[in-house]
Amino acid sequence: MPEIDPPDLRSAHVIVVANEKGGTGKSTLSIHISVALLKAGFRVATIDLDTRQQTLTRFFENRASWAVNAPWNVELPRHHALDRGNSDNVRDNETWEFGAFATAISEVEHEYEFVVIDTPASDSYLMRLAHSLADTLVSPVNDSFIDVDVFSRVHHDRTQRGQVAQYADLVLEARRKRKMVDQGIIDWIIVRNRMSSTQSNNAKQIAASLSRLASQLKFRPANGLHDRVIFRELFPIGLTALDPIEEAMRSNSLSTSQLAARREVEELIATLQLPERSRGMAHLQARHDWFERISRYYRELQD
Repeated sequence: MPEIDPPDLRSAHVIVVANEKGGTGKSTLSIHISVALLKAGFRVATIDLDTRQQTLTRFFENRASWAVNAPWNVELPRHHALDRGNSDNVRDNETWEFGAFATAISEVEHEYEFVVIDTPASDSYLMRLAHSLADTLVSPVNDSFIDVDVFSRVHHDRTQRGQVAQYADLVLEARRKRKMVDQGIIDWIIVRNRMSSTQSNNAKQIAASLSRLASQLKFRPANGLHDRVIFRELFPIGLTALDPIEEAMRSNSLSTSQLAARREVEELIATLQLPERSRGMAHLQARHDWFERISRYYRELQD
């Protein structure tokens, strides 16, 4: 008989998909990571911190709608969309939004094996808190030195090149906090995303640059998804390349591009090296206690 952990000892593995730079495909990665884990049989919860665009929320709304009449069992996560505070007082808004985030985390951290958090392209107290809760941090980047510049300064003058930039500094600070609180380690993976099908000289330079930065900033570079139409055209019906889309499209087989898209997602999930099962551990309990202390502080502000 397999060993079963008591429910109160199980704690979720938190995956945060984030980058302060916009337009890198954070929501696309969040969608595919979540669906891949669901299809692997895990209990998955998702949290959308992008209170303005809510792309992850819209996708799962479309997926739930499709599931009503789908010819197969469509997997769905426990999803929570964070709403924006509507007060004229900034502190009241922050307090309210933090309370909503704390509630979302507390409702899923012991009942689900993975929590996937999609974040907005901005620097806020809530985004920083999400980073400090991460066990796995996935940061997508486009093949552009504009994107690299949020990690390490890009400059023609070699004496000014390579300085730690704003987003990398945010991640390093989150790592320091986690280390102090629970000795936890944030596994940071920077994913080259929306890659071109042709290997240009620029793409080679980006790959080389990330490889050099990896040892300095302590992240793992990885290849993500190519810029394929399939990732966009399936959004309205809430499906991914991992779903049996040949049935949805009433065809008997997948195209070469569709098969390649599916392989890319599967290879990315393998690269993340996520745990097969999350188990209760002392550092996870310490993280929970720390989050509870912050939650009480914000609740007191509300009162």
